[in-house]
Amino acid sequence: MSSSAAPSSLARRAGAARSVLVRSTRRGLSFARRTPFPRPTVRGWTLLAVGIGLVGGGLVGSTSVAVSAGLLLLVLLVLGTVLAFVVAAPLRGSRTAARAVVQVGEVYRERVTLRGTALRFGPRSTLLVREQLDDVFASVTDAETYATVGPRTPSAVLDVEALAMHRGRGLVGPVTIRVEDPFGLLRVDRPVVRAEEVVVVPASVPLAALDTGALAGAVSADEGRVGQGGSADDSELRPYRPGDPIRRVHWGQSARRGELHVRQTTQAQPPEAVIALDVRRESYQRLGRDDLAELSDLGGDAAFEHAVVVAASVARALAARTSRVVLVSDDPDGITRHAGDAGGLTDVLVGLADVRVRSDARDVTEVLPDVRGRDVHGMTAVVTGRCTAEQAAELVSATIGSSRGILATIVPPEPVVRGILDRGGWRTLVVPVAGASAQGSLR
Repeated sequence: MSSSAAPSSLARRAGAARSVLVRSTRRGLSFARRTPFPRPTVRGWTLLAVGIGLVGGGLVGSTSVAVSAGLLLLVLLVLGTVLAFVVAAPLRGSRTAARAVVQVGEVYRERVTLRGTALRFGPRSTLLVREQLDDVFASVTDAETYATVGPRTPSAVLDVEALAMHRGRGLVGPVTIRVEDPFGLLRVDRPVVRAEEVVVVPASVPLAALDTGALAGAVSADEGRVGQGGSADDSELRPYRPGDPIRRVHWGQSARRGELHVRQTTQAQPPEAVIALDVRRESYQRLGRDDLAELSDLGGDAAFEHAVVVAASVARALAARTSRVVLVSDDPDGITRHAGDAGGLTDVLVGLADVRVRSDARDVTEVLPDVRGRDVHGMTAVVTGRCTAEQAAELVSATIGSSRGILATIVPPEPVVRGILDRGGWRTLVVPVAGASAQGSLR
């Protein structure tokens, strides 16, 4: 019995050792595949050239001393390669960021943690840790540092702060480390943390007048009547069901009908809001220098960027008063692009981070009929650079019924345009570029 148990125990130990060896080999090969091959420095190339020259000259001249010296230099180069691999291969890093969506003008903060080998014995090295930032960010703190890694050393930490300068989608990373061998012959540049996308959404401008004026008529008259009075018409009552709050029981009608009836909760939900952004370049090229307070904006890019800020401001104001906000614009494929179908403000702001001005875009009046959910009463806000009388008439005809409309422009519209919008129940919001001669107003 004991003799048969001994071989089985020995076999288990051998199998466990084999498993550990295979697992360590796979991990080492994985580290080696992720680690670029070391590149010689200027000193390394010089040492390599001298070593090859000494070996070649010694073989030709039958000089053993030269051959030995050349081989020693080459062995030194190989030893540096091994040391660089041993330090760079086990390195692991992680990135911790507070959020992946920031606003223009806000500071994006993250922490990069770098861990070295977990072995008790190994080389200790000082290396350069660097975080790469996209053009949409401006570094507030130094995005690189020197860190010491090795056995029994704490994890290296790099705190990065960057100011969001422009809207759009920017890349943060990858985090790279630079390892050099102790002799300064070789260098390894290895990414330890992959790049991640950060969305920079547009900022806002004050729209205090929008809350007091335009949103006062957001709910239509027939939408606000239901469920707000104290009457108990038959359409507002239904039979009692288990689980209904007792406070909703209408005792008078229950006594009259001989069974419990509760008041039907038919009060309307807050209205929905559709924000249509005009992405046609011609709508912003027509603006003059006085309107923009700029020396030149021939392409209309500065004016469009301000229109995006206005759209973000309107979206934030409407999201506080409505149940659902949707951003619509013309897509390059010729279809209507929707952002925020789930009703979240963040989705709308992310959509504004991606939108671009184009010369071949459709008019807003052609985009609005394709908006999903147009049968729901609510608010329609159109953000553009300048509106003509023809466009104003088409906007009014496109939003007939109980839907309310806001025209947000960068420059004050002409009196005839205001007249058309006023007669159609629309309100006009003028949000000029900071420093322009015209002041923001609401009618």
